[in-house]
Amino acid sequence: MNDLIQTYNQLSNTQQKQLVAFANLLLLRQKAKQPTGNLTDWKDRITKVSTWSEEDIKVFEQNAKHLNEWRVQDW
Repeated sequence: MNDLIQTYNQLSNTQQKQLVAFANLLLLRQKAKQPTGNLTDWKDRITKVSTWSEEDIKVFEQNAKHLNEWRVQDW
């Protein structure tokens, strides 16, 4: 550990900041939740994503039928 501190102290202020930022990045990666391989958990999370209802889809389908009826305004 003393070797690490000695090396750190030899770096410029900018390099010390870069090293700390890199160490923080490594810590974030380490803390990131690792996938468990549990599909049930994944399915529960994915179903909580906002989705369109059947009513919403019907509105889109109806509007799609009328899309070709639109006319571009002449200038």
